[in-house]
Amino acid sequence: MNLEFFLHTSYRKGSPEALEMVEHTTRRMAEGGMYDQLGGGFHRYSVDAKWLVPHFEKMLYDNALLARMYLHLYQVTKDPAARRIAEETLDYVAREMTDAGGGFYSSQGRRPQKARKESFFVWSRQEILEVLGERDESFLRLL
Repeated sequence: MNLEFFLHTSYRKGSPEALEMVEHTTRRMAEGGMYDQLGGGFHRYSVDAKWLVPHFEKMLYDNALLARMYLHLYQVTKDPAARRIAEETLDYVAREMTDAGGGFYSSQGRRPQKARKESFFVWSRQEILEVLGERDESFLRLL
């Protein structure tokens, strides 16, 4: 909500400083450990001081507000990265947080019942290849 406030302030008052603050913050959030680069959506918070290691829990309200924020940022700036993050976040919500009956789940926990800790957000090499394809071997070298 604070980012939305500054985005609206930048638009209404013509404040380039407020817009730069929003652009910088949202860019860093999307590039950091809170954004799920493979599955889309944002994790709830970090467990380390550098905000690189997520808690491995995603909340519907966080993702709804962040998708809206990135969409509004795209509407103001036409930045394709903001549009991509908004779309990927909404795709995640539709795929993982929507019940077959049309309702929404409030959260996605860090693991399914009786699974090892954080196993829900751990990807196998094959799962990564299915998402990225062979086009991004540089990512796979980091594994």
